[in-house]
Amino acid sequence: MNKVVSFIAHFFDRRIYVFIVLFVALFAFDMLAISQTWYFYYKWIDIPVHFFGGFFLGGLFFYIVFSNPKSKKFLKIPRTPRNVFTTTVLLVLLTGGAWEVIEFVLGRTVMSPAYVPDTILDLVAGTLGGYFFYLLYKKIRELVRAELMQ
Repeated sequence: MNKVVSFIAHFFDRRIYVFIVLFVALFAFDMLAISQTWYFYYKWIDIPVHFFGGFFLGGLFFYIVFSNPKSKKFLKIPRTPRNVFTTTVLLVLLTGGAWEVIEFVLGRTVMSPAYVPDTILDLVAGTLGGYFFYLLYKKIRELVRAELMQ
Protein backbone atom coordinates (compact mmCIF):
# COMPACT_ATOMS: atom_id res chain seq x y z
CA MET A 1 0.00 0.00 0.00
CA ASN A 2 2.88 2.37 0.75
CA LYS A 3 4.20 1.91 -2.79
CA VAL A 4 0.83 2.89 -4.27
CA VAL A 5 0.63 6.02 -2.11
CA SER A 6 4.25 6.84 -2.98
CA PHE A 7 3.54 6.48 -6.70
CA ILE A 8 0.43 8.68 -6.46
CA ALA A 9 2.32 11.33 -4.48
CA HIS A 10 5.22 11.28 -6.96
CA PHE A 11 3.25 11.19 -10.20
CA PHE A 12 0.24 13.37 -9.38
CA ASP A 13 -0.06 16.75 -7.72
CA ARG A 14 -2.45 17.45 -4.87
CA ARG A 15 -5.45 17.91 -7.19
CA ILE A 16 -5.70 14.12 -7.52
CA TYR A 17 -7.01 14.01 -3.96
CA VAL A 18 -10.12 15.92 -5.05
CA PHE A 19 -10.93 13.08 -7.44
CA ILE A 20 -10.13 10.45 -4.84
CA VAL A 21 -12.54 12.08 -2.38
CA LEU A 22 -15.25 12.39 -5.06
CA PHE A 23 -14.94 8.75 -6.11
CA VAL A 24 -14.82 7.51 -2.52
CA ALA A 25 -17.98 9.51 -1.77
CA LEU A 26 -19.71 8.13 -4.87
CA PHE A 27 -18.57 4.59 -4.02
CA ALA A 28 -19.77 4.98 -0.42
CA PHE A 29 -23.15 6.19 -1.66
CA ASP A 30 -23.32 3.24 -4.08
CA MET A 31 -22.55 0.77 -1.30
CA LEU A 32 -25.14 2.42 0.98
CA ALA A 33 -27.73 2.33 -1.82
CA ILE A 34 -27.03 -1.36 -2.40
CA SER A 35 -27.17 -2.25 1.30
CA GLN A 36 -30.41 -0.31 1.80
CA THR A 37 -31.88 -1.63 -1.50
CA TRP A 38 -32.45 1.93 -2.72
CA TYR A 39 -31.79 0.88 -6.32
CA PHE A 40 -34.70 -1.55 -6.04
CA TYR A 41 -37.17 0.84 -4.40
CA TYR A 42 -36.06 4.04 -6.14
CA LYS A 43 -35.30 3.04 -9.73
CA TRP A 44 -34.44 6.63 -10.70
CA ILE A 45 -31.52 6.87 -8.26
CA ASP A 46 -29.30 4.86 -10.62
CA ILE A 47 -29.26 7.64 -13.23
CA PRO A 48 -27.77 10.45 -11.08
CA VAL A 49 -25.10 8.04 -9.80
CA HIS A 50 -24.02 7.22 -13.36
CA PHE A 51 -24.27 10.88 -14.39
CA PHE A 52 -22.06 12.09 -11.54
CA GLY A 53 -19.69 9.19 -12.10
CA GLY A 54 -19.35 10.26 -15.74
CA PHE A 55 -18.90 13.90 -14.74
CA PHE A 56 -16.18 13.03 -12.23
CA LEU A 57 -14.48 10.71 -14.74
CA GLY A 58 -14.56 13.43 -17.38
CA GLY A 59 -12.82 15.74 -14.92
CA LEU A 60 -10.31 13.06 -13.97
CA PHE A 61 -9.44 12.30 -17.60
CA PHE A 62 -9.14 16.03 -18.33
CA TYR A 63 -6.83 16.42 -15.35
CA ILE A 64 -4.65 13.44 -16.30
CA VAL A 65 -4.36 14.26 -20.00
CA PHE A 66 -4.29 18.07 -20.01
CA SER A 67 -3.54 19.44 -16.52
CA ASN A 68 -1.18 17.11 -14.66
CA PRO A 69 2.33 18.31 -15.55
CA LYS A 70 3.92 14.84 -15.64
CA SER A 71 1.28 12.98 -17.64
CA LYS A 72 0.71 16.03 -19.88
CA LYS A 73 4.40 16.06 -20.74
CA PHE A 74 4.37 12.30 -21.37
CA LEU A 75 1.18 12.19 -23.50
CA LYS A 76 1.81 15.43 -25.44
CA ILE A 77 -1.82 15.83 -26.55
CA PRO A 78 -2.65 19.44 -27.46
CA ARG A 79 -5.48 21.01 -25.46
CA THR A 80 -7.83 21.70 -28.36
CA PRO A 81 -11.61 21.66 -27.95
CA ARG A 82 -11.78 18.54 -30.13
CA ASN A 83 -9.18 16.68 -28.04
CA VAL A 84 -10.84 17.71 -24.79
CA PHE A 85 -14.22 16.56 -26.10
CA THR A 86 -12.81 13.24 -27.29
CA THR A 87 -10.94 12.66 -24.06
CA THR A 88 -13.78 13.50 -21.70
CA VAL A 89 -16.65 11.92 -23.60
CA LEU A 90 -15.08 8.92 -25.35
CA LEU A 91 -13.00 7.79 -22.38
CA VAL A 92 -16.02 8.14 -20.08
CA LEU A 93 -18.06 5.99 -22.49
CA LEU A 94 -15.32 3.36 -22.67
CA THR A 95 -14.89 3.34 -18.90
CA GLY A 96 -18.65 3.09 -18.43
CA GLY A 97 -18.74 0.12 -20.79
CA ALA A 98 -15.93 -1.56 -18.89
CA TRP A 99 -17.76 -0.87 -15.61
CA GLU A 100 -20.94 -2.49 -16.92
CA VAL A 101 -18.95 -5.59 -17.93
CA ILE A 102 -17.31 -5.71 -14.48
CA GLU A 103 -20.72 -5.41 -12.78
CA PHE A 104 -22.02 -8.30 -14.87
CA VAL A 105 -18.98 -10.50 -14.21
CA LEU A 106 -19.15 -9.79 -10.46
CA GLY A 107 -22.83 -10.69 -10.40
CA ARG A 108 -24.17 -7.24 -9.51
CA THR A 109 -26.50 -7.46 -12.48
CA VAL A 110 -28.43 -10.37 -13.90
CA MET A 111 -29.62 -11.08 -17.42
CA SER A 112 -33.27 -10.10 -17.72
CA PRO A 113 -35.47 -8.34 -20.28
CA ALA A 114 -34.60 -5.04 -18.57
CA TYR A 115 -30.82 -5.63 -18.64
CA VAL A 116 -30.02 -4.21 -22.08
CA PRO A 117 -32.22 -1.07 -21.81
CA ASP A 118 -30.91 -0.41 -18.28
CA THR A 119 -27.30 -0.84 -19.37
CA ILE A 120 -27.82 1.49 -22.33
CA LEU A 121 -29.45 4.06 -20.03
CA ASP A 122 -26.52 3.75 -17.60
CA LEU A 123 -24.03 4.31 -20.44
CA VAL A 124 -26.00 7.27 -21.77
CA ALA A 125 -26.23 8.86 -18.29
CA GLY A 126 -22.50 8.41 -17.65
CA THR A 127 -21.58 9.71 -21.10
CA LEU A 128 -23.87 12.71 -20.60
CA GLY A 129 -22.04 13.38 -17.34
CA GLY A 130 -18.74 13.41 -19.27
CA TYR A 131 -20.31 15.62 -21.93
CA PHE A 132 -21.61 18.00 -19.26
CA PHE A 133 -18.05 18.24 -17.89
CA TYR A 134 -16.88 19.14 -21.41
CA LEU A 135 -19.58 21.83 -21.72
CA LEU A 136 -18.59 23.25 -18.33
CA TYR A 137 -14.92 23.29 -19.37
CA LYS A 138 -15.85 24.99 -22.65
CA LYS A 139 -17.90 27.67 -20.86
CA ILE A 140 -15.13 28.36 -18.33
CA ARG A 141 -12.62 28.60 -21.18
CA GLU A 142 -14.85 31.13 -22.99
CA LEU A 143 -15.21 33.21 -19.81
CA VAL A 144 -11.45 33.20 -19.20
CA ARG A 145 -10.72 34.20 -22.83
CA ALA A 146 -13.31 37.01 -22.63
CA GLU A 147 -11.72 38.23 -19.42
CA LEU A 148 -8.25 38.20 -20.97
CA MET A 149 -9.49 40.15 -24.01
CA GLN A 150 -10.59 43.09 -21.85
